[in-house]
Amino acid sequence: MFQDILIPLDGSSRAEKVLPVAARIAQVTDGTISLLQAVWPPSVYMASVGEVVLPDILDETIPAAKIYLEMVAQNSSLENIRTETQVVIGHPAEAIMKAAKADNTDLVIICSHGYTGEMLWSMGSIAGKVARHVSSPIFILYEHSALLAELANASVRPLRVLVPLDGSQHAEAVIPKAAMLAVVLAASSHGELHLTRVVSSRGKEKSRLDEELGRTAHYLRAVVENIRKHGLSDMEALPDLSLTWSITKAEDAASGIIQAAENGGGCQVIAMTAHGQGGHQLWSLGNTTERVLQAARKPLFIVH
Repeated sequence: MFQDILIPLDGSSRAEKVLPVAARIAQVTDGTISLLQAVWPPSVYMASVGEVVLPDILDETIPAAKIYLEMVAQNSSLENIRTETQVVIGHPAEAIMKAAKADNTDLVIICSHGYTGEMLWSMGSIAGKVARHVSSPIFILYEHSALLAELANASVRPLRVLVPLDGSQHAEAVIPKAAMLAVVLAASSHGELHLTRVVSSRGKEKSRLDEELGRTAHYLRAVVENIRKHGLSDMEALPDLSLTWSITKAEDAASGIIQAAENGGGCQVIAMTAHGQGGHQLWSLGNTTERVLQAARKPLFIVH
């Protein structure tokens, strides 16, 4: 798990901030890191023929991108880690998704605030598009994340990953990979999975709310007990991994998840599936994961 790691870069120092994170994971999993830069063909619009690609400029851009990636591969954080580089031609989001699929990538790690030319990797742009459509697990980090600062200094406090559940097997599918992420990022420290389920009190009588809280507590306890008894797929044991749970009361699921990540000592990472009981229409407007993707400023780990 997490042995083939893809890092999309754009030439900015912001995008490179994910390198210590990828390095920590690759060290533990004996993985390979693939550094990718997409070169978008420069073009001009001519009224007589439409869009025209400028091949001469492209011929200059590709060698420069190769030199840049080779330089990044020499970064001190990647020392003693197998690295590969690839320059591809095409729109960045499409190129990343295509490369991830072709290489059977186990994990894509991307910073949400880098630059591709004048295009900000903001939500709704490169990182957002990749998150919505790439089939591989994706780990989205934010340039001012405390986790990035800790890993850049080769240290991390006990790593706490929040796993929101909704009672469905879809939502629970993230648990094994979230556990692995917690363990490998924690390294010499220890990891913790904190499971939560959001319960809304809106429009409910106290007796009905109490019943739902009771069912939710029973469900979360059962999930934790099942993991402790049977373990997790792809993990022979749960070394240095703690399991905790809590119920989050909030108006809606998305705001409750963000609230849970900040409270109780805080969680460094939120781990979610692309959809739970929201149905098969992935990333539809109002979908919980989509809303967390747009609003959260904690690193977000998404499994489709």
